[in-house]
Amino acid sequence: MKLKNKKSSREKKRYILFKILWRDKFKREDIIKLIWNTALEFLGELGAAELSLWVMSVDEEKGMGIVRCNTKSIDKVICILSLVRHENKGILILGVSGTLKGLKKWSDIYVPERNGI
Repeated sequence: MKLKNKKSSREKKRYILFKILWRDKFKREDIIKLIWNTALEFLGELGAAELSLWVMSVDEEKGMGIVRCNTKSIDKVICILSLVRHENKGILILGVSGTLKGLKKWSDIYVPERNGI
C-alpha cells in the first residue's frame, strides 16, 4: 500500500530561472557540478541537504536553466547561484516563481512541461 501525503503537508517548491553568462561550451553535468560544489563550499553537507535543491533543466544552446528548491531556502539558493563562477563570469538570476508556467514572464525560451522533467 502506498502512503500518500496530504497536499498541506507537502513541501512547497519554488523555481528559479537563471542565465549562464560565460560563452564557452558546457554540458548540463558541468553546471550541476558547479552548483553543487558551490553549495557544499558555502553551506556544508547538512546545509546543502536542507535546500531541496534540484537542477530541473539546462538549455545548453541558450545558456539558461531552471533550479527547484523549497520556499524556506530561496535566498540561500539565489546566493549560491550568484557565487558560481567560471572564468570570472557567473550566473544571472532572471526570476523566481511558484510554477514553471510563471517563469515565462522572465523568459522567452521554452519552459519544459511537468511531464518532460
